[in-house]
Amino acid sequence: MPVAPADSTLVAIRKKIRRLTASSGESFLTTADIDQYINTYYSQDFPYSIKLDQMRSVYTFFTEPYRDRYPLDVNYNQGMRAPMYVEGIQGSFYKDRQQFYAVWPRFPTKSNPASGDGVNVTFAFNIPGPFLSREVVIGGVDVNGNPISINDNGSGRLNLLTPNPQTSYPAQSTNPALPGMYNQNLDNPGLNNPVDIGSVDYVTGDIAFVLPSSMAPASGTQLTACVSQYQTGRPYSLLFWNNELTVRPVPKLIHKIEIETYLTPVQFLETTDSPILNQWWQLIAIGAAIKVLEDRQDMEGISNLVPLFDRQEALVLERQAVEEIFTPNLTLFNSASPAVGGINGIGFF
Repeated sequence: MPVAPADSTLVAIRKKIRRLTASSGESFLTTADIDQYINTYYSQDFPYSIKLDQMRSVYTFFTEPYRDRYPLDVNYNQGMRAPMYVEGIQGSFYKDRQQFYAVWPRFPTKSNPASGDGVNVTFAFNIPGPFLSREVVIGGVDVNGNPISINDNGSGRLNLLTPNPQTSYPAQSTNPALPGMYNQNLDNPGLNNPVDIGSVDYVTGDIAFVLPSSMAPASGTQLTACVSQYQTGRPYSLLFWNNELTVRPVPKLIHKIEIETYLTPVQFLETTDSPILNQWWQLIAIGAAIKVLEDRQDMEGISNLVPLFDRQEALVLERQAVEEIFTPNLTLFNSASPAVGGINGIGFF
């Protein structure tokens, strides 16, 4: 008589959860709720609590001409780590803005591209490009003596920034005075309200915008513009910060960039689905069962499952430990020092 093989599918995980939580039927715990507990643990708890080689991958993206910033889906890619390669040549990887911009400073170039006459609110001029996005700053003073602050949004649009005023409640003119009570601000002081007023081309340097009629630059004053110009080149530095990848030098061509990442496991979608490794199924079932008992506030039941959970987690980590046997830690004495960015640190193209 044939013997059924070990089952590691979603069906087996559901069955074990019902047994561990004493939830024999739908009236105690619906299958839909079980699946939510399973996917929550598998995609949000499990990959963040332990890091395994089975979840390591290589994230690949391709640069675009004159573009230095590339967003990253951090729900799927948990985190990035070195090494990073540009078309097979190792480069420098940063997670600290201070270190990155110490190597790649954003020096501004200041100019006075236009002047005010107290009436004109339409402006168009050119500043030699290319220059970095999110670094365009245009300023001046209007006919009422108020500042004019313009900044680009990183997508080729210019925004007029108007900060909210600083107010107090109750009003400072309240009589009798209420010392210590003028500290509740209802208008979010300093919060800028952006208004789209024009466009900027980061490559050609063409800038055009229209100010509100009440904000015409004062007669005899000049508008100042600051941009961070750059020279294109083959990228060999990469910054990962705030869910975004920034490359330097800014490329002029298409380049393939690779960097290591930890992936989030794909959730169970079918009853025949199994985890990446079949051996994980018991850990997933116990972890999801603990979540069920957490919602029931069954602390005794949770304490009963903790030893089982620790045992299964140790088995999962043991495989990782075996894979790392005889793998030495990198030091100055056993690691190579590649020429970053090309030959002797000089970028190509």
